[in-house]
Amino acid sequence: MKKLFLFCGLLLWFSSCDDTTSFIENDAPLNLIPIPKRLDFQPKALILESVSKIYVAEPELAPLAELFAEELKAVVDMSLTVTQTKDKYADIVFRTDETLDTDEYKIEVTDIVDVSGGSYQALAMARTTLLQMAFVHDKPIGFPVVTIQDSPDSQYRGLMIDLARQWHSVETIKNLIDLASYYKSNYVHLHFTDYQSYTLPSTKYPKLSTEGRHYSFSDLEALEAYAQLRGVTLIPEIDIPGHASSIVKAYPELFGLKDIDENPWTINMGKEGVYQALESIFEEIIPIFKSTPYIHIGGDEAIFHKVGDDPEVKAYMAANNLGEDVHELYRHFLVRMNEIIKKQGKQMAVWEGFRKEGQVPIPKDIIVYEFETNRYLPNDLVADGYTVVNTSWKPLYVVNRKKFAPETIYGWNISRWENWFPKAPSFNPIQVESSPLIIGAQMCAWEQGESVEFKSLRRRLPVMNERIWNTDKKETFGNFLRLLEATDARLSKLTGITEQDSVLYGYDYVDDRPDR
Repeated sequence: MKKLFLFCGLLLWFSSCDDTTSFIENDAPLNLIPIPKRLDFQPKALILESVSKIYVAEPELAPLAELFAEELKAVVDMSLTVTQTKDKYADIVFRTDETLDTDEYKIEVTDIVDVSGGSYQALAMARTTLLQMAFVHDKPIGFPVVTIQDSPDSQYRGLMIDLARQWHSVETIKNLIDLASYYKSNYVHLHFTDYQSYTLPSTKYPKLSTEGRHYSFSDLEALEAYAQLRGVTLIPEIDIPGHASSIVKAYPELFGLKDIDENPWTINMGKEGVYQALESIFEEIIPIFKSTPYIHIGGDEAIFHKVGDDPEVKAYMAANNLGEDVHELYRHFLVRMNEIIKKQGKQMAVWEGFRKEGQVPIPKDIIVYEFETNRYLPNDLVADGYTVVNTSWKPLYVVNRKKFAPETIYGWNISRWENWFPKAPSFNPIQVESSPLIIGAQMCAWEQGESVEFKSLRRRLPVMNERIWNTDKKETFGNFLRLLEATDARLSKLTGITEQDSVLYGYDYVDDRPDR
């Protein structure tokens, strides 16, 4: 036995043989978000001394352990070293366990802190639970004596950041990755291109990159490494065929329609050279984002004005037996892009944009991010066999002053779609039956400047994550809010960012300023 038991007055204290750990009485509540599936605890805590170490037997876990030590220092102001030597000082242990599911982790605090996970990503999630649990006791670090076994109900837990409308510095993106990781988001979706700018680099088509508003290849590689270390996967998006005026403007002779002045927003889907160029562009970007299984191509809200009048479009549609409806050309475009993305070993993702009706079949191996419910209803997508990510406009959109209160988000569920716009089908909420085809949800932050991004998300993203980590509610909103206040205070220590939204708007708030 490693521990001997001694009683000292009113305080229950157990001293270890090697003087690296001890026990104290502790009945303080645990404030953890998302709430673990299984949590068993005793009214005591394990206390570690400064000589305690974080031990990893597997070399590939050493960077994660070093990160945890750095974050622990920020949270409780005490430094622990990382070791790959198992000795009496190895009081925190990180290890993989093949008997656990890929997204499952287990924390057992006994006479040591034993952390096991089914994968690196699971251990990365376990580390944030430890960061929320840790406390200071007379300077040494304390951990409640608990057994936690946890895994998410949803395999996809995302956050999208709009970098095309409002460029964000690399440092701001890193802060947002920290936020996502802390609350166990496993995907951060980066909306790199839109009407306003093209923020990606390109050696093959250098004029694409918007001057003063784009990232370098080294920037992207740094972000990929930063996210992967924290168990977060980055999903890049190049938005086509619509939302593409930055692409058309850069190379009008290649991407533009004949009537480019009347439609500068949509790339020409009737030119073979366009498909070849897009394949080259994706070939430059995809290798940077090694970890992602998904590549997002946008695919929504394409403007078809004058598309059908373009002579190259007419010839292309005739050659491919697409008839005269440009919507069929658009569907054909999605099919061809899917082939291009799959050739790179990735799965294509799109926003809800294609209709249920159409002659050209849209492949079922794409992922649809359903948001507006204006084109293909979520219940129909699921019934027709599509894999779906819930990005319901209400309450998952965070857009300047048109955003929703945490309580509204807490009242939502993963199979529910709603829209604040009266003409949208989901203005009266659409509740879909539970289905494994709904793989998760994503909060989408659109149009916001980087100065407000973090503070507007920090009390919204954890609410959504709780509702998709645990699809059945575990707490009333009032109790959950108390957990959130505690974890948010810890987040401030971790990131150094203390700013909050000054107002958390309600679900019925509508920004009616004339300039919007």
